[in-house]
Amino acid sequence: MNRPSLIILAFVALLVPQAGSSVDYKTEIRPILNDKCYKCHSGPKAKGKLRMDSEPDFTKRIGGDDPVIVPNNPATSLLAIKAGLPRSDGDAMPPPPARARGAEALTSSELNLIRQWISEGAKLDANAPDSEPEATTAVTPAAAAEIHDWTNTSNVTIKAVFLSLESGNISLKTEAGEIYTFPASRLSPESLELAKKLTTP
Repeated sequence: MNRPSLIILAFVALLVPQAGSSVDYKTEIRPILNDKCYKCHSGPKAKGKLRMDSEPDFTKRIGGDDPVIVPNNPATSLLAIKAGLPRSDGDAMPPPPARARGAEALTSSELNLIRQWISEGAKLDANAPDSEPEATTAVTPAAAAEIHDWTNTSNVTIKAVFLSLESGNISLKTEAGEIYTFPASRLSPESLELAKKLTTP
């Protein structure tokens, strides 16, 4: 194992996805979408013309010319970005009107599972061939974010892009493209202040 990998392991320590455990859309992702997203994103009048209850329609928004999911790249996938925004952000999913009607946001574990599924190619069929990363010129908040130095309470530092801070957990994307989510309490006071600053609209 090379030194950067050792540093990252020392920084995160725990709470990284289990190696070799692929996420299955039908048994793990679709139930989450059904519970949290179908209220607004189903039927012919689906919000944002994003229909998740129909696999043919949903597939059209995975990659292609108007994607909400960029296979292999959760950091540029609008689904993961908007679901990970602070509740105070007007672009966060679900939006305030939907929350007022009882819609619930994704939990950190649900969001992490969706990010892992996207990282693995966002396949609806577990037997489908692996997807090639989609090229995109769209500038998203995560894509445009800067790399910062992050230090944990053990004084180990890594360079990573800030993705989100919610429910007491922070998500970072390393220079190698790996996404890690862990309790923000593991950050040094300076890094925690930086995370809060980046979270504020």
